[in-house]
Amino acid sequence: MNDPGPWLDEAARLWADHLANAGPERLRDASGCAGWTNRDLINHLIGGGYRYSMLLKGASAADTLSTRDVDYLEAGDPIAEFWRSENAFRAAVGSADLDVDVDHRAGRRPGRQLLVMRIMELALHSHDLCVGIDAAWAPSDRLVDYVLTDAGPVIEELRAAGLFEAPIEPASESAADRLLAFAGRS
Repeated sequence: MNDPGPWLDEAARLWADHLANAGPERLRDASGCAGWTNRDLINHLIGGGYRYSMLLKGASAADTLSTRDVDYLEAGDPIAEFWRSENAFRAAVGSADLDVDVDHRAGRRPGRQLLVMRIMELALHSHDLCVGIDAAWAPSDRLVDYVLTDAGPVIEELRAAGLFEAPIEPASESAADRLLAFAGRS
């Protein structure tokens, strides 16, 4: 696995930049995730940072269920709440033994894999948010290649568990379109 630090930073910036453009008037709009509004998507991603932090500290998947009903946007500053969540995750990464398995809802896996999954989620959900706010999604080819290479096996595993759609034909040969197609997104 490549050193994920730079990719986590880039993926978090990509998400945060688009989150800054998701004003209150867009929260009820449909996101790029079927059945989710932009608000649902933002809550999911913010909650994910807290859930992964909990898992890295030894919590069970059942322990994290209560975070799924939290409205992280209630405080009114989604960007600040995202960075609180992200910083909690990064602190947990810094203090955890990433070779120890965690109890993720999709099955036990090394903590190190949560780091790869977080990068994947930030990158792909930034696309879903872009769909919801009518913005252009332009991740770097390097970030996309990292996700395709390092998160590809995780996406396949999660697809088998019903958490990803089947791959589709890419709209073009661009790295971004290949990633979206691999992840079952158009």
